[in-house]
Amino acid sequence: MRAHEVLVAACLLAAGCSASTATTHGTNGAAGSGGAAATGTKCSPVGQQAQCYCHDGKPTGTQTCNADGSFTVCDCQAGGGAAGSGTAGTAGTKPPMPIAGPVCPKLAEQANCKPQTYQSEKLPASVLFVVDRSGSMACNPPPLQDSAACEVAFAPVDSTKPSKWQVTTDALKQVFDNLVAQKSTASVGLSFFSNDNVCGVQSMPAVGVNPLSVPQVSSLKASLDLTTPSGGTPMVGGMVLSYAYLHQEATMAPGCTPPCGAHGNRYVVVLTDGADSCGMPDPNKPETKPDAANCTKAGSCTNYLVQTAAPDALKANIKTYVIGAPGSEPARGYLSALAYAGGTAKNATCNHDPTSAAGDCHFDMATSKDFAADLTAALANISGAALGCDFAVPQTQDKVDKDHVNVQYSQGGKGTPTCFAYDNKACGGGADGWQFAKKSDGTDDLTHVVVCGKSCDTIRADVAAKVDIVLGCQPVF
Repeated sequence: MRAHEVLVAACLLAAGCSASTATTHGTNGAAGSGGAAATGTKCSPVGQQAQCYCHDGKPTGTQTCNADGSFTVCDCQAGGGAAGSGTAGTAGTKPPMPIAGPVCPKLAEQANCKPQTYQSEKLPASVLFVVDRSGSMACNPPPLQDSAACEVAFAPVDSTKPSKWQVTTDALKQVFDNLVAQKSTASVGLSFFSNDNVCGVQSMPAVGVNPLSVPQVSSLKASLDLTTPSGGTPMVGGMVLSYAYLHQEATMAPGCTPPCGAHGNRYVVVLTDGADSCGMPDPNKPETKPDAANCTKAGSCTNYLVQTAAPDALKANIKTYVIGAPGSEPARGYLSALAYAGGTAKNATCNHDPTSAAGDCHFDMATSKDFAADLTAALANISGAALGCDFAVPQTQDKVDKDHVNVQYSQGGKGTPTCFAYDNKACGGGADGWQFAKKSDGTDDLTHVVVCGKSCDTIRADVAAKVDIVLGCQPVF
């Protein structure tokens, strides 16, 4: 595909912009790096402080306006939360108080156990699906039509059979319906790349991230029905703007006082049948020369997405799931690296070398023989992990002792609770119990726990479920 200039709205994720998104000309929509705010996102006056999101999924951090009009990196250190943000343990708030109530029998029997029980709140989730609608998505999936044949002509060899695009839209519609049936409290939105049948991307999604009501699902489905495959694959621009949208949404909504908008645990789910096929900066042209505001000083926009944008998004509590549709074979290593950088690698030992043909960190369907079934399973896996069972850990005056934390569940909110076992296997890899969420560096995030597997299914099936965090006792295994 030919390189094309795209309309983008650049926002510095690393600095946690809170100004309105601006639209500017650039290549691939790459945001600036190194603390320099993009055009149109200047803050003032110097020293102004704003709230920003931390790993607990809440606006508990602060950022400060620099002399150059950019915001500093979000400060999420203890005591760094904005006063009055409503999060336990931050400035201007009181630590939570334990509640009276029973503990599970295994803790009651434990010697030297001094339980303090806190009823926990389930953290909300916001998910933005970012879908490749390039011309190649009009082809039939294998085995009916292989990638080489698709590249010759972006058209199905059998128009009576579903195209990759039809399979994708059907699977997404099923996900939306299932979430509504499960009475999910998640917020979901939808974005496409390109948006102009060439290489265009836009700062606002086709359907904004909103709670999964019946009208919202109708809007999501209507947007899918009105969209057809055409154009190139401006994945970098589409992804960077999606990160910027989720990061800023809480302060962009009219009349919105944080926490609101895309708060809680946030996810970008990208589905593509190839790597970026649109313009890269031309070092011979000053207006597109790679620099702090145009990808990186030493590398292309493609590298920028994996090396800077996705890791910066992860630091702002935005994870990236990656689905490689048939046709993405040449990009297997790159898509694997993106999933790894975005915090959703299938396991710690997966191959995330962007130059490797054996990348396996992402949901790889490049050679799938049943794309419809595999995609449906992948989306169910992702929605289960992203919209599952995350609960806040009370941040008391004393530092949380990770070796003395338990999670218990009361059926229907009553009776003798049951303690879930601590299980540190991958949440999507067989774990059944609870574990601490992970920070971007892989260490335990003591501000919230994740309940996995059948234990999570039990909670989700119980509309009156009561989940408590119990401090002061050794974990049940």
